[in-house]
Amino acid sequence: MIERNIYVDIYKIDKKKKSFDGVHYAVRIVKSPIFWMVFILILLLFEYWRNQVDPMAYVPFLSSHAPSQPLFFRIPYPPALIEFSTSQKYLSSNFQAFNRLGNHLFEVVSIFSLAKKLKRTPLFLIQDCYHEKMLEDLKTIVPDLIAQFAVVNGSVPNSIKPTVFHEKCCTFQDPSILEDIQDEYLYLNGTHYQSWKYFPGMRDDLINFLKEPDHNFLSLPESSDTNFIKCVHIRRGDFIEFLIPIADKTFIINAMKFIDEKGRSAGQAAQYLPIQKFPEGRTRINSYTVFFGDDFQFMEEIRNSTVKEDGFVSRMSPADDLLYSKNNCDVVLITAAHSTFGWWMGYLSKGNRVYHTDILYTDDINIREGLLEPSDYFLPHWIPLKSSGLAVVESRK
Repeated sequence: MIERNIYVDIYKIDKKKKSFDGVHYAVRIVKSPIFWMVFILILLLFEYWRNQVDPMAYVPFLSSHAPSQPLFFRIPYPPALIEFSTSQKYLSSNFQAFNRLGNHLFEVVSIFSLAKKLKRTPLFLIQDCYHEKMLEDLKTIVPDLIAQFAVVNGSVPNSIKPTVFHEKCCTFQDPSILEDIQDEYLYLNGTHYQSWKYFPGMRDDLINFLKEPDHNFLSLPESSDTNFIKCVHIRRGDFIEFLIPIADKTFIINAMKFIDEKGRSAGQAAQYLPIQKFPEGRTRINSYTVFFGDDFQFMEEIRNSTVKEDGFVSRMSPADDLLYSKNNCDVVLITAAHSTFGWWMGYLSKGNRVYHTDILYTDDINIREGLLEPSDYFLPHWIPLKSSGLAVVESRK
């Protein structure tokens, strides 16, 4: 009897056995070219979807059992052809190149700073297409920082063995333990390096590494002697999908009110008031709010229910958002506590005055698994906020 199409026979019953021959049909399915075409298409669609979001938002990537590389289609380049027995020593690390800009900055800034401390040259290995994209993205915002790295095409040669260091994403580890290592190429197995303690006192240097904007942000207000700019970063999108804690609309509005009231309180007028006093007698008579984030409809709703015509929603690129913050954000509110992009908006901001949702009052997996130490992640002068009844209040100390 001629064998019929697999999709016709898939539920065929053996008339003698009067039962489904599951193994028989499973083998036939796996042998079918159509099955493999569908399977590969599903993998491609998954890979495309996965790269539309920030992998640091994945719950698996935040757990201690997380894989350190993409699940599919990471094809490493051939080993780098690097020279040994040179007069220099190098430092590199296991860059999570499939992440996005906020995570990229933490990694390259930390490795640059550690290399200076260890008297080594920072090394960037272009190990696959993800690393190529990471390098391209960084050059759009900190080209002068990337210029400090030795850049080599190729993956880590087998002769270079990883050194265990910084195995928790957001907890500082004292780098002095690396000082006695004499390897010519020191390759760290750590990832993310989400702690300001890896680059203390470098804020001014990092701001100088930022490229100059190639336009004047004409669609957004400019901070000046008469304009005070409050910047609100709102992360939703993939954070909602993967149950990463975010701030709801009520909290964000109340946090904005708290910042405004803080500015009007006694003794704080010189720092916050929309009519902002300076020692030399100047005033800023206009106050504007600019929203940054990935949910434009949500941000428009908050704008329309609060600041209205004095509010703006940025639709610029991530690099331009950071450049705008550096030149214009007098105060920054980070509403999603563990948004690394929001962190950099605050760190690089003009006013260097930052409020953020207190991560200790969220159900953050990093806190639960001991991967994040708040004092290592948030700078000491940043101000954490929490809900208290129907209001938002400062939650420390």
